[in-house]
Amino acid sequence: MQPSDWPACARIYEEGLDVGTFENEVPSWDAWDATHLDSPRLIAREHGAVLGWAALAPFSDRRCYRGVAEDSVYVGWAARGRGVGRALLQELVRRSDDEGVWTIQAGIMEGNDASVALHAACGFRVVGTRERIAQKHGIWRDVVLMERRATSP
Repeated sequence: MQPSDWPACARIYEEGLDVGTFENEVPSWDAWDATHLDSPRLIAREHGAVLGWAALAPFSDRRCYRGVAEDSVYVGWAARGRGVGRALLQELVRRSDDEGVWTIQAGIMEGNDASVALHAACGFRVVGTRERIAQKHGIWRDVVLMERRATSP
């Protein structure tokens, strides 16, 4: 993902504002870029059009957690149900293993069953639920925590 890709990625991010994030608006490229690892950052394209994207954000800036990251996987509405999310997440996992990430975690807003199923299909397991962790549109929401461990940290 390059800065020039952000407008298309931001549109897809915007489509997921109500189901995929507690954010209420799409960040600028600079704000998003500052909070995500440089690599891997993936984009799925078809005939040049961006269908979806995936990236990792560091879990913490503490050195002991340098191999722990949180994933973001967003697929545009028109491309859902076509395996785009699975392809992105599988490749994100493969590349993160190569880059020394030993744990990828996902915090999924409860009710986003498609994301839970996607993560389970890619080797993630549910480790718990954080109850009433944050509000979305004034309503307290739970977050399902999932993680995937590399085979050899």
